[in-house]
Amino acid sequence: MPGKRPPQVGAAGKNAKTKNATGQKAGQELAEVDFGRLPGYIGYQLRQAQSAVFRDLSRTLRETGVTPGEFSLLTMLKANPGINSITLTRIYQLDKATLSLSIKGLAKCGLIASTRSAQDRRYYALELTGEGRALLQSVTRRIERQERTMDAALKPGERECLLDLLNRISRAFDR
Repeated sequence: MPGKRPPQVGAAGKNAKTKNATGQKAGQELAEVDFGRLPGYIGYQLRQAQSAVFRDLSRTLRETGVTPGEFSLLTMLKANPGINSITLTRIYQLDKATLSLSIKGLAKCGLIASTRSAQDRRYYALELTGEGRALLQSVTRRIERQERTMDAALKPGERECLLDLLNRISRAFDR
């Protein structure tokens, strides 16, 4: 029925066994909610998918102590040893203070090293330490497990198509 929320979307799975004041299971209650035009909006469905993936990723990474943002930063440093924080602020579209907090935290944990750039002494070159590389390898295995779960929900060829579509949507908002 248009406008009705599909049962698998949303937070019902977490509390499906709890009952509300009328004795209904939480999942049943949510299934009766009319979401109007929301399910037909790309932005709404992107947010639902992102929320589900992020919740799973947070659970998956909890015991490693690494956040999804830190995983991204560690991955960038592995692929680009010597990159500086100014370049990273442009990539992530963050202010310098926000990124500096992450960099300082990772450095304090011994996961990254920061040294003056040989090419331009005004900048600090960032790179993973041995401990950072080892942790990233462990976290990457967990991330790839999640990727396989998402792949299993797709038909052959859909992954590449989905990635292309998402990239095109992202580029539509680049200014």
